[in-house]
Amino acid sequence: MKKAIAPVVVVAALFLGYHRYETSYAPAKRYQDFAEEVLKRHYDAAAGMADGLSANEIAKNGTQEKIGAGPQMFQTLFPSRFNIESQEKSDDGTITISGVQTVLFNPPGVESAVRPAMYATMHQTTKLHKASGGWKVTGFENKFEKMDSLRSR
Repeated sequence: MKKAIAPVVVVAALFLGYHRYETSYAPAKRYQDFAEEVLKRHYDAAAGMADGLSANEIAKNGTQEKIGAGPQMFQTLFPSRFNIESQEKSDDGTITISGVQTVLFNPPGVESAVRPAMYATMHQTTKLHKASGGWKVTGFENKFEKMDSLRSR
């Protein structure tokens, strides 16, 4: 009898683990990947992760365009840091993620491939829904908060 129960328990644990991943981690990962593509100005790639948002619409809300002096401010971009502040699921299955993207970069004239000299924080609200190809972004608000030297942080 114990031999018959073990596979059922394993299958149930796998199902619950997958369900938790799909409802918690997968949408957050999609948001982070989308925000990184927007930061890098890869608007076509970001549009591929979206549903109902064109590359031109995403470009209008671009991260580099919203930070300080704009794209000319960035000589080197480093991988961003993310802080998910909230993740809410609505009755229709849409997930709204409120998060902060910390953009790490070197401005022109700063030569370091090892660590960034400056940071900027962006407060973002992202709406996602489950589609046949995974989670798709349906809305993205990108608001500049602040920019400063990492030494003063």
